Amino acid sequence: MTSNGFESFDMANCESIMQSLILFIDNELSDVNEAQALQLHLQQCPPCQVEMEHESRVINQLKNLLAASCCESAPEELNRRIAAQTALLAAQMSNPTQVITEYRRTETTINGETLIEIQTTHEIRRDFPLS
Repeated sequence: MTSNGFESFDMANCESIMQSLILFIDNELSDVNEAQALQLHLQQCPPCQVEMEHESRVINQLKNLLAASCCESAPEELNRRIAAQTALLAAQMSNPTQVITEYRRTETTINGETLIEIQTTHEIRRDFPLS
């Protein structure tokens, strides 16, 4: 036991856990293995568990404060403009995409030795109307 009442834990591992703690609390860890390892560590490490609970409370308080202060609705004109732009983008995205592949062959003969160079380029085209 240490002076804080907990057994001694690998502080380097705890520090690496702390770097991902907020992402873990918000369920934003993209690596499933990392999330499972973090969960296991939290189950086995009371100091990190206490810190996670503290961070969770702070995050929830911030979310509640933001929700309480942001209670007004967006102006109707803004909602209409966003809907119009979203519809325009959806229409533009439905236009076909063209992939153009170009091959270029260069043949050079110097002193009876032939050098062949082949270049390939790909161009992706999508029309976005300006309307």
